[in-house]
Amino acid sequence: MRTVSLFYDYIDIHGVNVIEDWFNGLEPRAKARLNIRLNALEQLNRTEWGMPMTEVLKGDKDGLIAVRAKYNRIQYRLLGYDGPHRGEFTLLACGTEKNNRYKPLNIGRKAFERREAVEGNPNARRRRHGFG
Repeated sequence: MRTVSLFYDYIDIHGVNVIEDWFNGLEPRAKARLNIRLNALEQLNRTEWGMPMTEVLKGDKDGLIAVRAKYNRIQYRLLGYDGPHRGEFTLLACGTEKNNRYKPLNIGRKAFERREAVEGNPNARRRRHGFG
């Protein structure tokens, strides 16, 4: 099957893949559920994305897209954006959501700061998402 959107992880200034670090702290089944969701989204045309798998955010996260997955009554969210190049989606921040409240509380601000870093130097500030 043809891959339509490629997923990339944000890399911090020290070269740490913060998305991978967050994934590695999850229960193995939660990690698997999120990777299954990302893999499924990679197979869809970007115009086919929508609820319940993804959500375009508003308010202080306006324009960011949340990849949504639930495991063991926990609503996991991976925030990212389309880009920086066509056919790419960069994961910027990770957390959970309950009653429309995200944790960590500053997840939107953090995602926007990271997006600026990626836009400034995509080759150094992101890496292809590993599904392992």
